[in-house]
Amino acid sequence: MNCLRVSLLLFLLPLFACNVGQKKLPIPEKQLIQILTDAHYAEAALQDVYGVQKDSLKKVYYKEIYQLYETSEEELTKTMDILRQDPERLDKIYQVIVDNLNG
Repeated sequence: MNCLRVSLLLFLLPLFACNVGQKKLPIPEKQLIQILTDAHYAEAALQDVYGVQKDSLKKVYYKEIYQLYETSEEELTKTMDILRQDPERLDKIYQVIVDNLNG
C-alpha cells in the first residue's frame, strides 16, 4: 500500500510542478487568449479609421469584448501586469494568439 502511494505521488508530482511559482491570473489563460485575439481583430478593424471616429469605435469594441467575456479593463490590466513579470508564460500565450490569428 505504501509503495502504491509513493508511485502515485511520483506520477502526479510532475503534473503539479509545472505551475509552481506561477501567480494565479485574474482572467484564466484560456479566456485571456480569446480576449486578446478579439482585441487584435478590433485593432485591425480600426487600422484605417482616424480621429474621433476611431476613438468612439474603439470604446465600443472594447466594451463589447469586456461584456462578452464578463470582465473589465481593470482585470485585464492586472492580468497583463502579472504576465509581464513572467515573459516565458506571456510568450506561450501570445504564440497561441498568433496561431489563432493566422488560422
